[in-house]
Amino acid sequence: MSELIPASVVAAALGSPDAVVVSCAALPIPGSSGAATAGVTRLVGRAMVDGREQTFTLIRKQFRPVTTGRHAAAATDPRHWAYWRREPLAYQATLTGGPASVLPAGPGLTSPRCHGVLDDVVYLQDVTGPAESPRLAATRLGSWQSTATAPAVPWLAGHQLAQRIAVSDLDWTGVDARPWLAALWARRHDLLAGLRGVPDVLSHGDFHAGNLIAADGATVVLDWGTLGTGPAGADLAHLALSTMDDNLVDAYLAGTDGRLDPRAVLLGYRTTLALTGASRIHWMLSAGIPVPPGYEDLVRAADPHPGG
Repeated sequence: MSELIPASVVAAALGSPDAVVVSCAALPIPGSSGAATAGVTRLVGRAMVDGREQTFTLIRKQFRPVTTGRHAAAATDPRHWAYWRREPLAYQATLTGGPASVLPAGPGLTSPRCHGVLDDVVYLQDVTGPAESPRLAATRLGSWQSTATAPAVPWLAGHQLAQRIAVSDLDWTGVDARPWLAALWARRHDLLAGLRGVPDVLSHGDFHAGNLIAADGATVVLDWGTLGTGPAGADLAHLALSTMDDNLVDAYLAGTDGRLDPRAVLLGYRTTLALTGASRIHWMLSAGIPVPPGYEDLVRAADPHPGG
């Protein structure tokens, strides 16, 4: 079983250096679509600990370089959002401790416990529970982002929205889109420039409802491959797009407890929602995917400079 799970990982997960694996089965988890994700597997097994048999379940997540698509050329840069080594490095820093630790550890917002990092593979707690309440997640996000400090490490992602827009020259003439969408996209560089006054915070980068689990009284956030810094309000915009809920700003601001300027947060939120939403609508129309009811209204209402 050593090819599936190292002894050191089992020892860490079960809290015993003498744990011996008896059996272990690998169950692939489909749908792992992160740019640098090579595969995600649930490991289910049994081990002997102090003469007693115990069961365990862990998540094995493997990573690989991004070699295809429009981001491949830049993804070798540790500051690019698609840099493939970021998540293992973040979990390794957490295991090591010290000033490089960057993942949240509660009490409200946290990441899965890591039981080991070996080269391009991480072994994580198998977190189970219902989807988190968007409002509670927003509040806890605000608390984390308004108090956490980005460590001086070279592998945190930079401004993800700006990086994506830099290589996204969308042709609106080839899709059946409303005129205001093309007009909004045409102002993308001006809208990005308007974010210069918004403070940067630690950012998950893909803070959507599918990555948020309510477990043990905390919001456990999965998939930290795009961890970096970005404008306050940007992560909240991703949550709003995934839930179709445009009423989360007050919950986020409550979590900040006055530590972030509400006007700056609102600008970061609206700009990210408008530009990210517009690009996703273009993708949906290009792929023949129906745009969800109300999605366009959500994006249009977010435009920080309507008619600008």
